[in-house]
Amino acid sequence: MELKTIYLVENTKFGKTISEWAENKGFEIKFAAQKNSDLYDVLDGVVLFHENHNFLKEDIETLDSLTKGNRLAHKVDLNGTISATLSNFNMWLSLNKPKNLMFIGAEDMIKNANLSLFLDRIEA
Repeated sequence: MELKTIYLVENTKFGKTISEWAENKGFEIKFAAQKNSDLYDVLDGVVLFHENHNFLKEDIETLDSLTKGNRLAHKVDLNGTISATLSNFNMWLSLNKPKNLMFIGAEDMIKNANLSLFLDRIEA
């Protein structure tokens, strides 16, 4: 397992939900402000959870700023075919071997039943 630390946006329901899952899986959790330039020195990349390519402006800005700094980025569409989405993400993890990722997503993502299905099957 390469992934060690998951960074989450502080004071969000999405962050709290991911934190609960990640702690049960043994990942280290760190909370930070989404627009924290210090994170760019420690992050290997960002994972953006969304539904049907509907993104928050802040999430796209975070994704864009990290990719401009040559950080990894992956988008997870929770309304897509979950097995294909999961396979693609697990392959991305395997190929890139990130140790420190930020998970971001809109508050509505926690209502999507596919979120827990997806998280529980990550091979990290």
